[in-house]
Amino acid sequence: MKMNEAEFKQACLDEGYGVAEPFECEPNHSNDMHTHEFSAFAMVTRGEFTIVREDGQVTHKLGEKWKVPAGTLHSERAGADGAALLVGRKSA
Repeated sequence: MKMNEAEFKQACLDEGYGVAEPFECEPNHSNDMHTHEFSAFAMVTRGEFTIVREDGQVTHKLGEKWKVPAGTLHSERAGADGAALLVGRKSA
């Protein structure tokens, strides 16, 4: 289900992810497989953003959201036009 920015920011607070912060990615940005010590809840506000996990990948577009639990092996890739996200974090 897609959300607008205000709905996403409220969902972050309601679900314990704190205040959603903006995150910008350059065009075609990508990184190696890694993990975080925190759980992330994110939503695309511009462009496309792909999350790659061991079981496959999903490309998210404007208004789409996803979660990456702490300790989950993954990589991230921005689209050809870059991407802007809102990201909430929850301590593990």
